[in-house]
Amino acid sequence: MRRRQPVQEPTTREIIINTTVGETRIAILEDGKLVEFYVERPEHERMLGSIYLARVAKVVRGM
Repeated sequence: MRRRQPVQEPTTREIIINTTVGETRIAILEDGKLVEFYVERPEHERMLGSIYLARVAKVVRGM
């Protein structure tokens, strides 16, 4: 019987946001690798979710 390799959690996670007049780009990096990328334009504005400016004070494990 083989043992499964433990799942490693990323050691660093970064969210990079770039905004111009006509576009907002969001990149999510885990360990320096791009894992998600979003582009929003005013003419195709999403109805779900919002972007907030905030400062993280504490991260709860498992979130």
